Amino acid sequence: MIGEPVVPTAAPGVEPGTDRPRASIEERAQRRERLQAGRDRYASLLRSLQAGREVPLARPGPRLRIAWHPVLRTLILGAIAVLVLWFGARAGLDWIRHGQVTTWTGPDATVQSGQVLRGCPIVDTIDNPIFPSWVRWSGSVYVYSGWKRPFLGIDRTPGFSESGYRTGNLHLYLIDNTPDGKSRDTILLWFDGGIAGVEYARTPDCR
Repeated sequence: MIGEPVVPTAAPGVEPGTDRPRASIEERAQRRERLQAGRDRYASLLRSLQAGREVPLARPGPRLRIAWHPVLRTLILGAIAVLVLWFGARAGLDWIRHGQVTTWTGPDATVQSGQVLRGCPIVDTIDNPIFPSWVRWSGSVYVYSGWKRPFLGIDRTPGFSESGYRTGNLHLYLIDNTPDGKSRDTILLWFDGGIAGVEYARTPDCR
């Protein structure tokens, strides 16, 4: 009520009318350290804000480090070396093949083939990794046409005749069952064991 004196209440665990126990020296030192740490963090935050720097909200986590096994590293380096050597060898063989002219075995040495033929620009547009781009037979140059004809061999496929020329497993056959074949405007090249041969068309623009 108004006018009545207010009786102070004691802290929990302290009897009314008794003095609050004083903190020990150690407790006061710990309290000063906590206050000082709080002031230091506040001062550091204030300096960062004044300098315009971004204040990290959390400590960065530990970086993920990958430890390479010595054997795995050796295997990877070996695989890379093998690929480099393979591509280098392939490029070298292609370069040799492009500049090589092959003379076929047969009744004479007049049949030849290759990938590049000087003075014959139509051959430069042909790039086949297996068959030659051109063949010279009977005084004419025949170029790779890409057309395939079913062929299982001279003894198993009628309508063809033997030319007598070959290089390795590649044979040259004459086509006798088409008008272009009969006029010798097309010939057939076939690898042993294949199920089809490739037609080559005569071009008057190359010699």
